[in-house]
This record gives sequence, structure tokens and C-alpha cells, in this order.
Amino acid sequence: MSGSASGVKVDNSVIEKYHDFKIKKNIGYLVFGFSDDISKIVVLNEGTTKVPQNAPSAEKNKKWELMVEDLPENDVRYAVIDIFYETSEGSRTEIYFISWAPDTATIKRKMLIASSKDALKNALQGIRNHIQATCKADLDLTAIISDKIKSK
Repeated sequence: MSGSASGVKVDNSVIEKYHDFKIKKNIGYLVFGFSDDISKIVVLNEGTTKVPQNAPSAEKNKKWELMVEDLPENDVRYAVIDIFYETSEGSRTEIYFISWAPDTATIKRKMLIASSKDALKNALQGIRNHIQATCKADLDLTAIISDKIKSK
């Protein structure tokens, strides 16, 4: 268990669920937040993945909207989700790590999510894409995918 400067620990269940998400692919996305006593980061929501592996990218990405709906208007969260897109070389999948800190969240909560982010990112192996979102407009999937394809 890796702690962070803020003393918030990453709960073991987070690592286990992330493993299921990444390896078993039986979870569509994960939303993490803080336990009530703010001692650890825990899983707050998980999305199911019901779409077949060979479905088109657009269909596989439908869960993105559900993940966005799981982010509260006035509080902070982290999330991991995989997105699917087409390039000239074929279909691609990327895992994204999202820090959600809406402007309406309290200063204390924003500081908490900022100071605990590295502990969580270090615990979740193999994520190269990070999005820092302060409003739902920052989570426009079409824009995110077109940025990704441009950066290739």
C-alpha cells in the first residue's frame, strides 16, 4: 500500500478492481473517491461492460456517458475507463485516468484530490493518458478522441 504526502492510502479493493477492469475486462469503468473519514481512496462506482468485444468503437464507448453521469456536480472523483477509436492502422484502445475536480467543489476537497492523485496513479499500473477535468465540457469524448488521433 503506497501512502501519499496527504496520508491518504489507496485501499486494496481499488487495486483488485483495477486488475479486473484491466485484465479480466469484466468492468466497464471505475469511479474512485475518498472514504468517509478520508483515510483512503475507495471504489465508489463501477460500470458493467455488456458490449461484445467485436462491437464497433462507438457502441463500446457508450459507457463513457454513464461514467460522466457518475461524477457528482459538487464533489471530486477519480475515474478509469478505456476508450475505443479507429485509426488508419485499425482499432485502438487506451485506458484513461480522469481527475474530476469541479469548480463547485470545496477548496479542501480540491486540495485533497490534487495531493492524492500520484499515490493512486502509482498504484494503478499502465495508464499513460490523464485528463484533468473541472467541468463536464472537459469530458467531451469526441474531442478527446480527435486529440488522441492527432497526437499519434
